[in-house]
Amino acid sequence: MKISFCTTCKGRLWQLKKTIAHNIKQLDDECEIVLLDYKSNDGLKNYIFSEYLNELKMGKLKYFEMVHEYAYTSSYAKNVAHRLARGKVLFNLDADNFIYDGLIDELKTLTENQLFLPKLTGHYDEGCYGRIGYSRKAFYRLNGYNENIIGMKADDGDLRKRAIPLRLIPIHAQQSTTAIQNTRQQKDIYTTDNPNNTLTNPPLKMVDEWGYALVLDWQGRTFLTI
Repeated sequence: MKISFCTTCKGRLWQLKKTIAHNIKQLDDECEIVLLDYKSNDGLKNYIFSEYLNELKMGKLKYFEMVHEYAYTSSYAKNVAHRLARGKVLFNLDADNFIYDGLIDELKTLTENQLFLPKLTGHYDEGCYGRIGYSRKAFYRLNGYNENIIGMKADDGDLRKRAIPLRLIPIHAQQSTTAIQNTRQQKDIYTTDNPNNTLTNPPLKMVDEWGYALVLDWQGRTFLTI
């Protein structure tokens, strides 16, 4: 069963350098990491091409870059990355998170009527709430993350709530994990919650056109996600 780990990155190269090597090593032949470069201005593209060219050629790592630059909105960025994924199972893996031993085996048992949620302990959970997995079919039934939610907040909880009337059964990871921590300022720097940010939010489309974007793949080819 093909599994896609969907990662977005905007100004988080310092975190990705700590997570991506480990995460790629965890992949088996049926897994991929889909990395969306949200016009990151910290050398992300050069780093990926200099350090992970073989993984790009092998298809273990799928790199895409946004053509247009918008203020960062996590719901929209996640939707674009998930649109680009080809797995039967999709898993949101933020740039500050790790794939733990055994996670892939857990995800391979996920059914179309289940929602895979993180194991939270009440301690050191910050940064782990977005570790959500779903079958491709379930994610499309949900119409992705709610792009009316702007910035970096609440989109994970909203998706969980919308899964209830669809009767998606929540199951929890067998292991808890920790993420590389961010300050509130680091989270908001590229969003419109930062008063110094002059970028506009991504345009809202119709409900069935979530994740609509023009992107470049690692070979420079341009195409729409929808």
